[in-house]
Order: sequence, then structure tokens, then C-alpha cells
Amino acid sequence: MYLFNMNLPKELQPTDKIEIQLSNGTIVNLPAAHPRFSAWKGTPVSFDYGRKPILNYNKEACFAELVTLRILLDHGWDGVWVETYGGTHYLRSMPQAWDLQSEHISIPQDKEDLLQKIWKTAKTTACFDVLAWHDDKLVFFEAKRKGKDKLTSAQVRFIEGSLACGVLPESLLVVEWEMI
Repeated sequence: MYLFNMNLPKELQPTDKIEIQLSNGTIVNLPAAHPRFSAWKGTPVSFDYGRKPILNYNKEACFAELVTLRILLDHGWDGVWVETYGGTHYLRSMPQAWDLQSEHISIPQDKEDLLQKIWKTAKTTACFDVLAWHDDKLVFFEAKRKGKDKLTSAQVRFIEGSLACGVLPESLLVVEWEMI
């Protein structure tokens, strides 16, 4: 069992670690959780981001990023889905179209400042999917479908930038989910 003292909801509790090789050859171990999410069986959504899997969370159609965020919000955390496609957007609701302006919300300035510092250091605007915080805890969550998705080189640069800016490896959590 991977030791992780963040008081996370049980669905997002890390159960092991994933080794990531950084560009300088260093290996970093990131915590990994392995939740199982239910497939959406309701009315098809009008916008699916180019065929992203649609999941069910409390009888609502959601992408995996939003399921992760909603679990955290339901357990007293605060946070956003950080979507960097076509610009930077902070979301808490299902997008309705490629233009995400209508769903965009603001985040606290200290969180915005940290992201800007990481992106400048990493020389990328890639980010883990969810940024969440509770009291003095801050965690980035990257949702990857088991057997289908892998970290991109830009996401590895984000990891490097995060570590260079003082984010601990324990605060970079990979959510390797399965659909049931």
C-alpha cells in the first residue's frame, strides 16, 4: 500500500505508485489510484469532446475529469478541471461545445499564480486534469483510462515543472480508472 496522508475520498485513495522517467533520466514515483466508474446509460450528450467516454456520477453524465472532481467536491475539497485545449479554462460543469467560455470559472489567485509559475518553468501549458485543494493540501489529479491512456511528454514536463516549483510527488496523483 502506498502511504499517502491527504484524507482523500476512498475512491481516490492511492493503492500503489507509478514510476515516471523525467527528461534528465531521474525516476519519480507518483501515487496512483484505481477507481471504477460507471458508464452513462442515459440520454446521449450533445457534446462529447470527440468521443470521450461518458460516465455516470450521481445520475449525471460526466467525463472522467469531472467524476474525479465531483468526488472531491462531495468530500469537502475545492477544485477545478483545468482544461488547456484552445486556451486555459477552469471548469466544474460539462462542456456544451468546443468554446468553453460559458463554463469557465475563476480560481483563487494563489492557485492561478502557482499554475503560471509551473507552466513558465515547464515551458508548457499542459497540466494534470484536476487541481484540488483542502485546507493547506493541494493535489493535482491526472485521469487516465486503464489500458488506453498514457502520460504525454508535455505532461511529463508539467511534472518536472511542478517538482521544480516545490510541488511534492505525493501531490501529483494518477487516477487510472476503469469503466464498468
